[in-house]
Amino acid sequence: MAKLVEIIGITHNPFLPGMIAAGGDDPAIAQAGKDYARMRQKMAEAKPDVLVVVASDHLNQWFMDNMPAFSIGKAARAQGPVAHEIHTFRLQPYATDVDVDLAKGLLKEGFREGVDFAYSDEFTIDHAFTVPLSFVRPEMDLPIVPIWTNVIAPPVPPAERFFAVGKALRRVIEGLPTDKRVGVLSSGHLAVEVGGPKRPTYSSDVEFDRRMMDLIAAGEAETVVREATWERLLQAGNVAAGFLNYVLLLGLADGRAPSETNLLFPQKTAAVNLMAWHLHEGGAR
Repeated sequence: MAKLVEIIGITHNPFLPGMIAAGGDDPAIAQAGKDYARMRQKMAEAKPDVLVVVASDHLNQWFMDNMPAFSIGKAARAQGPVAHEIHTFRLQPYATDVDVDLAKGLLKEGFREGVDFAYSDEFTIDHAFTVPLSFVRPEMDLPIVPIWTNVIAPPVPPAERFFAVGKALRRVIEGLPTDKRVGVLSSGHLAVEVGGPKRPTYSSDVEFDRRMMDLIAAGEAETVVREATWERLLQAGNVAAGFLNYVLLLGLADGRAPSETNLLFPQKTAAVNLMAWHLHEGGAR
């Protein structure tokens, strides 16, 4: 059976790679660089054969009139980000193979676990995928299986559904008839406001950020799910629903507390966070 060896969740802030590379005197950015370098090391130590990458699309792959709730990419190759993101954020291209057999296995067995995944054989991954991949596996040497979630086009699935899909995804992975070691990398964010009245405040709801990260660190999954309502997420920021990808990770970890977390508040960008379950070290089983 397949073995889940590492689960990591980090932000996909497209400004962050450039800010870390530039250095500067912001201690939070310096620490973020160290944290994400450590996540790269932890994933390498887990020795995965494939990475399942859970993230969202920013109206580059789908639009408001055609947004699947949960979708698997099963083309032979994944590459990105899209051209305007490379230009705007000065992001580096990322390209790697897709584990098509695993993608098809997740799709097929998802039905048995109550998840009707959509799928795509033609896609480009945007910065929500390439930013975390560039931090955690910059070598571009592992195949991935991209999974998109809808956190932007109402009706967005509720937190309960994200948690349930995470739990189902774990059952599917661990039930697959293969000896592959599977790492999971997900990106989301905390309270973020894009172009709305809360700007230019960089962390649009610090109380939300701190409470949710404290709850996650304590393994209080039920409370996270209960409090991460659509209304509370909108109050935190107009795109704060990206937090729901972290709720999916909580489900994937069976609601257990992570091996480690961190929360940083840089001077000129939104909060930077991480959560990781180091299953290869015996953590959070």
